[in-house]
Amino acid sequence: MDLLVVAAFPPELAAMRARLGDAMRGTVGARTVGAEAVGVGMVEAAAGAAARIATLRPKACVMVGTCGVYAPPPLVRSVIAARRICLVEPAAIEARGAIPEPMPVSCEADDAMTEGLVAAGATPADVATTIAITTDDALAASIAAASRCAVEHLESFAVARACAQRGIPFAAALGVANVVGANARDEWRANHQAAGDAAVAVLLAWLEGA
Repeated sequence: MDLLVVAAFPPELAAMRARLGDAMRGTVGARTVGAEAVGVGMVEAAAGAAARIATLRPKACVMVGTCGVYAPPPLVRSVIAARRICLVEPAAIEARGAIPEPMPVSCEADDAMTEGLVAAGATPADVATTIAITTDDALAASIAAASRCAVEHLESFAVARACAQRGIPFAAALGVANVVGANARDEWRANHQAAGDAAVAVLLAWLEGA
C-alpha cells in the first residue's frame, strides 16, 4: 500500500468512502490507498495507528479530520496542512507540571507531502495536540502563545509518532470546524462534517494531481 489515510473516527472518512467504496481500498491517481479510523484521543489514536501501520505496512500516512483554530483566520471550514506538531500539556504551560525527557515535545510533518497538500489548497500551520478539548478562552490563548501553534487537534502528535517509529512519512490535512474556547463544542457539532469533507477533498485533489 502506498498511502494509509487515517482519521480519529469513521464520519471523518465519509468522503473517502464515497471515493474508495465500502472496502476503503483503491487507487487514487498513481497511488494505492487505504483508509482506516484509528480512535478518538491521543492514546486510542496512537495504539490504533501503530497497529494499522504494522499490519498494512504503508509507505506513507496522512491524517485527515477536523481541528479548532486558536484565533481566526483561517476561516471555519478551511483546511490546514500540519507543519510542526506539538505535544501540549496545560499544566506544563502553567509551570504546574513537566513533560519528562527524552520524549520529544514536537515533530515535523513530511515536507514534500505537506507541500503537495498546500498546492492542493491547504494552508500550512503548526498544530497543538492536547489530551482534552480546550473549552476555556483564557487557556486557549495561553496554549496558542506558549506553543506558537495555530490550531488544536487531539490525535496528530500520536499518529505522527507512530509513523516516526516505523520510519514512514507523515502529513495531516485538517478542516477547521471551530474556534478553540468556550463555544468550541457547539461550533464543532455544526461544522465537523463539512470541515472533515473539506480536508478529504484537499487530500484527493493532491493525490489526483500528483
